[in-house]
Amino acid sequence: MLAVGIVSISVLATIGLLAVANDTNKKARDEGLAARLAANEFDRLSALSASSSFWATRPLAYSTRYYSSNLTDLGTDRSAALINGAIYQMQISFIEAPSTANPSPSPTPPTGTADVVANAEVRFPVQAAAANQTVFRFTALMNFPN
Repeated sequence: MLAVGIVSISVLATIGLLAVANDTNKKARDEGLAARLAANEFDRLSALSASSSFWATRPLAYSTRYYSSNLTDLGTDRSAALINGAIYQMQISFIEAPSTANPSPSPTPPTGTADVVANAEVRFPVQAAAANQTVFRFTALMNFPN
């Protein structure tokens, strides 16, 4: 009888741990995809030439973008992105150093860091109410292209 009790407790504990492990795996996967999305976008912006419309416009502005579960860019139109299966929403804000195009930005990055501090926010799932979304935040230092 004691052996049956020990086995049943072991089975219940194993089932309980499987649920926790599955939840942890899902959260890690979501955070990993959000980090990859932010890194890809930071790399894309850094690779743009100085003459691109993104860097030529000051202050820097970034339209909210939407992405599918396999990180396909679905554009900036929320309604169309939701119809096409958007899962992630990305917003980036910028803190700029003074430049000829924007001589008095406020606030400015700490001295000696970079020309631009980019703060990305990835929300998941985009179709949920804001209170029910998971938010991941990432920061990158960037320099204005020459």
